[in-house]
Amino acid sequence: MISAAVLTACIAAMSGIVSATPAPRQYALCNPNFEGAGVSIIDTDVEWGVSPAVAGTALDRTLGGFPPNATVEWHVQQTGTFPPTYIVKEINHNDLVVDIATNGLLTLEKIDSTKLTQTWQISCNSCSSGASSTPGGGEFASGCKIISASSGLCAEVQHAGVNIHVTECNPVIAQTWDFWTATA
Repeated sequence: MISAAVLTACIAAMSGIVSATPAPRQYALCNPNFEGAGVSIIDTDVEWGVSPAVAGTALDRTLGGFPPNATVEWHVQQTGTFPPTYIVKEINHNDLVVDIATNGLLTLEKIDSTKLTQTWQISCNSCSSGASSTPGGGEFASGCKIISASSGLCAEVQHAGVNIHVTECNPVIAQTWDFWTATA
């Protein structure tokens, strides 16, 4: 004898009342391989910049013309840990790295391997095989979050500001970065 529950389920299935909802699509994240190349860090038309390149200077957003990556400003170097973490060095001064000031602004500071505030996690929606895979320059990692290894906060362009700072991670465009090698 068929139970009432089984009979009800069969009738509902045949009448189209029961439907399956697919699980939300999961996107695999990747960690970019910078291969020692100089890079630009870009969010749409905003690029990480710093002037002058001396310890204590806050990073600012640079608004430039196209292509925004005509020159490169940064070396991003893996620290050798797993999962990967990185330090971000000023391209012409490898002893200066991106750090977090007490007010949350990103600044250049002298490299100090004991300071976790100088270490970053970088997870992207898309990565090519490496920076050298873009001969002639161009984007090789996109949709990236740059996350402080010490606090878990994300790098973001300040709202209505000129500086880059860290704040709670959210799915906003101001926290989504792309990495480019210089265009020829």
